[in-house]
Amino acid sequence: MKAKQRKWYDLKAARNAAGKTVAELRIYDDIGFWGTTAKAFVNELDSVAKDADEVLVAVNSGGGDVFDGFAIYNALRRYSGKVTARVDGIAASAASLVAMAGDTIVMPENAMMMIHNAWTIAAGDAAALRKTAELLDKTRDGIVAAYRNKCGLADDEIVAMMDAETWMTASEAKERGFADQIEAPVKLQASVRTGELLARFEHTPEALLKALEAPPAEPPKAAAPATLASAPATTTPPPDPGALAQHAFAACRAAGLPQLAEAVVSASALASNEAIDAVVARAKDIAGLCTAAHLPELTAQFVADGLNAEQVRARLYDRVMAASTTGLSNRQPQAGHETTERKTGPHGPSIYSARRKKTPSALA
Repeated sequence: MKAKQRKWYDLKAARNAAGKTVAELRIYDDIGFWGTTAKAFVNELDSVAKDADEVLVAVNSGGGDVFDGFAIYNALRRYSGKVTARVDGIAASAASLVAMAGDTIVMPENAMMMIHNAWTIAAGDAAALRKTAELLDKTRDGIVAAYRNKCGLADDEIVAMMDAETWMTASEAKERGFADQIEAPVKLQASVRTGELLARFEHTPEALLKALEAPPAEPPKAAAPATLASAPATTTPPPDPGALAQHAFAACRAAGLPQLAEAVVSASALASNEAIDAVVARAKDIAGLCTAAHLPELTAQFVADGLNAEQVRARLYDRVMAASTTGLSNRQPQAGHETTERKTGPHGPSIYSARRKKTPSALA
């Protein structure tokens, strides 16, 4: 069972005092880590902003998935109207990339912006790791281009800032061209997840971490009668996306499926270690079915789509039947002879028979 998706943004349109329709996008969480993809976001933006006069992007985020950040940046850059980006507290990592889409970038006096190099978790042999490094280099080139288009600094200077994980106050960001306007200070606030993400960066200003406040607490519940002893309150810490991603890659390696790590991350949405383990167990069944059907190249997509073994059997059966040029035959092959069906793929009735068998599922 796939983890429930949770939106990391809020998007709505409203009329302002001047009578103009403004599509306001609020990004107050980690970008893209919680199931709702950039593709879904772009579709929603197109729907909400098509009749708007301008778009306001309010950012207060420690970053997230850089590729989702790119998708949002490009979607906002394609918008034909005016785009204003406002940093409501923090625009770090991928969140700073999103802010660069603004025709005008506004930062309160006590807001901060951070730029650094993209990083990832990788597994595989030397060739695979080299490809990952090349991908990170290409990603950096795209990020540098977005920053350069806004601030006008030379690429070498931007790269040096990224290498150093550079934190900028509002005045520093304006001086270097990363912001256009400075407003009055705001009350800094971040979600628990954003605070934890910022704490993992190497050079996060200590004053910033101390200034961040947790979100408002839920309304207190009615107190228990004085005669009853109350159990100490316990809280469940929020999941750490980095640790969960490491668990996913390790579980795939242990299962002999390192090539399916990205598909497992997608299908599990990094909801929990248990969710990841369940997807890995399902992936082992799917890999076996696809290998038996001589279609191993379909495994990753089936896993990412969240299919179970029964659904994969059905799709493989349909795939093989669609590819068959001779149809089904009830005639048994003569000794020493093979039918065309045996050459083109698995025998259709065999797959159909296997499809009807009940296989214990790894998921509830």
